[in-house]
Amino acid sequence: MRRWIVLGAVTSVLIGLAATAHGVFSPRVLAYYSNSPDSVDITRWAAQARLGDILRWWAGPWIQRTSPYYRPLSSMAFWLEYKAFGWNFQGHVIISWLLHGAVCLLLYRAGLAWLQGEVRTRVGLATVAVALFNARIGPTGPGWLLAPIAYGVVAWWPGQTDQFCLLASLGALLCFDAWVMTGRRRKLIQAVALWAVALLFKEMAVCLPLAAGCLVLYRKGVPAARLRAAGSADELPFLWRLGIGLFWQVLLAGLGVVAAYLALRSALVPGAWGPKARPLMYFLEKIVWFSAERPAGLLATRWPWLLVVSGFLSACIYSYVRLPRRPSFVWLVLVAILGAAGLAQLFGGNFALITVPREIAAIATMTIFLLGLAVLAHAGSGPTWPLLAIVVAIHLPILHVLGPHYMYWPAAFWGLFNASLIGVVVEMKRSGRLQWRLRRPLRCPPATSSSP
Repeated sequence: MRRWIVLGAVTSVLIGLAATAHGVFSPRVLAYYSNSPDSVDITRWAAQARLGDILRWWAGPWIQRTSPYYRPLSSMAFWLEYKAFGWNFQGHVIISWLLHGAVCLLLYRAGLAWLQGEVRTRVGLATVAVALFNARIGPTGPGWLLAPIAYGVVAWWPGQTDQFCLLASLGALLCFDAWVMTGRRRKLIQAVALWAVALLFKEMAVCLPLAAGCLVLYRKGVPAARLRAAGSADELPFLWRLGIGLFWQVLLAGLGVVAAYLALRSALVPGAWGPKARPLMYFLEKIVWFSAERPAGLLATRWPWLLVVSGFLSACIYSYVRLPRRPSFVWLVLVAILGAAGLAQLFGGNFALITVPREIAAIATMTIFLLGLAVLAHAGSGPTWPLLAIVVAIHLPILHVLGPHYMYWPAAFWGLFNASLIGVVVEMKRSGRLQWRLRRPLRCPPATSSSP
């Protein structure tokens, strides 16, 4: 089985490198992003920096002073890259490319650890998660090519802040998960150290305590969230005597560290950019939008016929695969085509809408989304719901921004979540709750013997 694990790891890295290679070695793309204001500004500040500025970055704004952030490790990384490559931005982009390969490897390791099934199933699902990560399209912004998020982050090398932060954070979550499962204190120390590294690269890592809490609930179940629970020495050594569940221990300790970090950041960089006070409804709307950004965008331009047609098609497909005895596949196709055309005529005014390639793609996207909701409803005690909770937690620090590179983190965890949905389908097929055959053979009644 080790051969399968290694093969999956190599495949995942190759997927990440292949999916983003064009932006690394294309002179046109390189020239396009070389004119980015952030690329030029960071390099200009790096050219002016001296060895003594390192201490200033640890006690004040980061290397790009026009953007008030506290990111000392990112500052040092950009400075060292300038020393190595100067204004040759392709060197920076190659670093981003290699970082992306490392992120894909850790994402694969996370899928291998958190997704369920036999080894080959988990290897396949983890590899699919990496592929989805590299294929995910996100919002675009000024100066950002219409391309998958990972492609854009690699080609636009200032996005290394997100890459370094995600790399350290995935490592922290994997070490934390190993501690929860084995109780080895060394893994907890490694997790905290990697989390500190992630925070010093970018403030995005403030969401990690919530993600860690979701992992605790996944591994330990509901008892870990009890307000009164029997503590053990395998839990947090400085909080287990409080008698609360491990979930609350992790949350209290983590949020305490986050509060201390934000206070330090505010003192060292007054006016640092970050989330602003907003009404609760603003954040709820943002969470709903980011949960279904593609379907929401499609509905905004084609509502209501698209939702009606896609809902009808998803109901047909769901009913067909759940029927114990199903008719010929030809009938499903016929009913789907005629029904979709009729609904498009009724709600959209033109049955030919379902024949336009652009509209077909929109219908397919919405149908898959609705089928995903049906699969989610069948997800039991596996990783699907915890991963969805982690996805929500990952979005919290970026609800106030729309920069495409901020979607790099969510794209990775959306990949894991969607792979877990596929895992639910695989499990339903394995257990016999789902049949993919076009016709189910009739079962002959067992022969009975009659006594003379």
